[in-house]
Amino acid sequence: MSPPSADNGHESHLAIALSAAVPLWVTELSKRPLDELLAEAPKLAQIIAEKGDVIQFPGKRRGETAAAFNALARGIAILSFVPGGVTVFGERFENRHPDSKGAPSTPPRRSAG
Repeated sequence: MSPPSADNGHESHLAIALSAAVPLWVTELSKRPLDELLAEAPKLAQIIAEKGDVIQFPGKRRGETAAAFNALARGIAILSFVPGGVTVFGERFENRHPDSKGAPSTPPRRSAG
């Protein structure tokens, strides 16, 4: 699989960082109840909306960029548990949470396209 790319054809550092961070969050979050995670999603969306600029351009306060990035990665990980998953920067993140009815849990995965 080739690394995620930005519109300009160069590797997107954010996309590459997310491709590493989201599966780690999936592993961690799969230990928590799904309804609890889904309730957390609006809070993460608010953080991303308010601090999205520091994800692209480093913040002035120590840890500000990391906190915003982790909110984004965590939010994507939560969205990966909903049916159909989520596509971000051309990467598809789709996982089954242990609380999901039907099929057993699967390990974190991402797929291109």
